[in-house]
Amino acid sequence: MPLEPYTGPFGTPQLRHLLRRSLFGCSNGDLAYFNGASMEAVVQELLTFTNDTTPPIKTYWGLNGTTPDPSLLDPNVPFGSTWVNTLRDFDDDDITGNRIANFAWWRTGLMTHQDRNLREKLALFWFNHMPNQAGDVFVPELIYDYDQLLRTHCKGNFRELMYEVSTSGAMLIYLNGYLNTASAPDENFAREVMELFTLGEGSGYSEQDVQTAARVLTGWSLRVQEDGQPIIPVTTFYEVNHDTTDKTFSAFFNNTVIQGQSGPNAGVTELNAFLDMIFANEEVSLFVCRELYRFFVHGEITAAVEADVIVPLAELFRTNVGAPDQIRIVMHALLTSAHFYSVEIASCMIKSPVDLVVGTVRMLDMPFPTPAQFEARYSAWRDVYYLIAFSGQQLLSPPNVAGWPAYYQYPQYDNLWMDTATFQTRNFSMLGLLYNGFNTDANMYQVESRDLMNKVDLMAVLAQFADPSDPNNTISESADLLYNVPISQSVKDQLKTNFLLLGQANDIYWTDAYDIYAADPNTTNMTAQLVPAILLWLYGEMVQAAEIHIH
Repeated sequence: MPLEPYTGPFGTPQLRHLLRRSLFGCSNGDLAYFNGASMEAVVQELLTFTNDTTPPIKTYWGLNGTTPDPSLLDPNVPFGSTWVNTLRDFDDDDITGNRIANFAWWRTGLMTHQDRNLREKLALFWFNHMPNQAGDVFVPELIYDYDQLLRTHCKGNFRELMYEVSTSGAMLIYLNGYLNTASAPDENFAREVMELFTLGEGSGYSEQDVQTAARVLTGWSLRVQEDGQPIIPVTTFYEVNHDTTDKTFSAFFNNTVIQGQSGPNAGVTELNAFLDMIFANEEVSLFVCRELYRFFVHGEITAAVEADVIVPLAELFRTNVGAPDQIRIVMHALLTSAHFYSVEIASCMIKSPVDLVVGTVRMLDMPFPTPAQFEARYSAWRDVYYLIAFSGQQLLSPPNVAGWPAYYQYPQYDNLWMDTATFQTRNFSMLGLLYNGFNTDANMYQVESRDLMNKVDLMAVLAQFADPSDPNNTISESADLLYNVPISQSVKDQLKTNFLLLGQANDIYWTDAYDIYAADPNTTNMTAQLVPAILLWLYGEMVQAAEIHIH
């Protein structure tokens, strides 16, 4: 039975819901861009993209006394050039650490300045599903490569993605694959492939299956030099370290026997046989569709959801098992389903810290340094990264190989993002965005990046509203922008009176002040001069409300 498609109205509420789950936040610009388009047209565009990202560039330096000097740190990479293909001193932890940090800021920037499509959300989904920890891998070039393979395959074929992940240098380091040899099998990666990546814990495979799978995967490692000279690490297969005996699996895998192989192609042949065996099991389709559901829809999967949503999605997953755009097909069905737009799904999730922070940055059209001011731009992305971490989610470094608990920890799921402590830190992050913005000082190497001040322009936000001089309209549209749940008229009236009217009774108080300031920001009218401060006070109050944490 196919997943029931949505046939109801597709107006602003439905569009906001779709965009908030597909993008990070939903700005007025996003709404205007898709205004009037059908659900099918919007979803098709959200799923139409390529991996066209440009690599990170060097924005770090050492100090020559008190003067920034890029030649003192990672000297083989010119300032403003990419480092991803440049050999480094592998014993220099400062170079390694700065490249990893630089990658983290760049990666945050891609989400902050995302295109209007699902690429960033899907890339983050797969990183949560099959993560590594940058600090543990500690090879920035391989971390970058891993991110690129997730981007390239994020809406593609899952089996193809699993092959690439299995032979990824970053994953070989993170889960000890490079230590897995015939004489000393390491079960780490084999266990996670079954438990966390494809089948799920308790699906039916045995401990013996894990041990047997480890033998299949022996011999994969990294080559770190060529002709006696160091190179950027690349994946390789050492046949001498491979277990060439036959591998017999349990009845869960139909007692499959993977024939032992020898020679330079043994690793590829047995890995493909292993993946074919796993993907022949229907549990893969069910498990992956549940993971997609928990990330994009809701953590709890009831018996009804399992039967009416997961099972049909899994059938679609299996029907398209060989399709190059398998995940795109599954996501299209999910995002156009009646269930996705149902009342119980809208506004049912607590935002992750990255959804909260990056979403707010996008909703408020936060100004950033220009691409020409690239050092300051990376500095701003760094600030966003730390606000996300401060709010409870350290990008590129989930707690363990299972990813962030909010996507798997029964029964709390997304409730884990917020408690009495993190509610405060999340609010502080919101206030930091509003009151501080992204600023630089004179201690920058790039002249263009020095002494910049990039703060939210709330007058520019209001300029997108239908009638910002009407205080009722300003409150209503501000609530629509920031919240995915309605607030009562009494709360709106209270916000209007306490902030826009400063306790006055007549709406003209705001209307006159706004019109005067909008016409002349240099006005000498004392009431009109307060307009930017009033807006800051209003939004400072609104971003601390519980409603902003829900989507």
